[in-house]
Amino acid sequence: MRLLVFYLLLTTTASFGQPDTAHVLPYRVNKTYELTSSVLFIGASYVGFRELDRVATLTVDDLAKLSPGRINAFDRPAIYGDPGRFPIAQKRSDFLLNIAIAAPLLLVIDPRVRKDWLDLLTLYAVTHSVNNLVYFAMAFPVRRARPLTYSATLSPDQRTGQPKTNSFYSGHVSFSATATFFGAKVLTDYHHIRGWKRILIFAVAAVPPALVGVNRIQAGKHFRTDVLTGFVVGAASGIVIPELHRHSQNKGQLSCHPYFTPGQGGIALRCRL
Repeated sequence: MRLLVFYLLLTTTASFGQPDTAHVLPYRVNKTYELTSSVLFIGASYVGFRELDRVATLTVDDLAKLSPGRINAFDRPAIYGDPGRFPIAQKRSDFLLNIAIAAPLLLVIDPRVRKDWLDLLTLYAVTHSVNNLVYFAMAFPVRRARPLTYSATLSPDQRTGQPKTNSFYSGHVSFSATATFFGAKVLTDYHHIRGWKRILIFAVAAVPPALVGVNRIQAGKHFRTDVLTGFVVGAASGIVIPELHRHSQNKGQLSCHPYFTPGQGGIALRCRL
């Protein structure tokens, strides 16, 4: 998750202030306002991830209260994963997450898209910022022990501490789905792709986050419902945020972005008819 923060901070900060070379853009983007607020929120997200780790602590007393029988039948198989596979599955999920986040950069191969790179980078940052905000809003209030905490073959030290109760929902899957579905959305909007070709492109976009989800389950980090929720939230972010900006071109100026001030944060919607 923190890799996402650093990646977006580096790319957006380095690009801010460059000349706008876009001339035919399917989206209306306010680079100054939206890019600035997104960079600030992504930076603040790093603190949010650390705080989430802190509150997601599991103690030995909490461990004694865990009961496999309380896990629903759909999720229960995750608690019987092989601990010997946890480390390699964890590494694979991190690697696939990084690949997914970087995947939209392949859009620069397309000359039509490349002309609008700063606008799209701004939109990409806004999309991930909104997704981060939704993640924090849902992950902080919910304390769900990770599947590995139920493993009798792991020592108590391996099953307790930080962060062991932030299983819901999968940030890895959500962030990767946001990236790949954003890329698919931009590609199909620029080239006005419809029908089966559009379905095929979005089906391909679903593969990386699905692989991330499988490995997060195999790593003992998440249950199936955690992965499915992360997939849905991430895919929705990757599609809906660009769509809101695309509609602004024909129906007035509409922007959607996170805002952050000391003591509060949220999502701001602005519409100018």
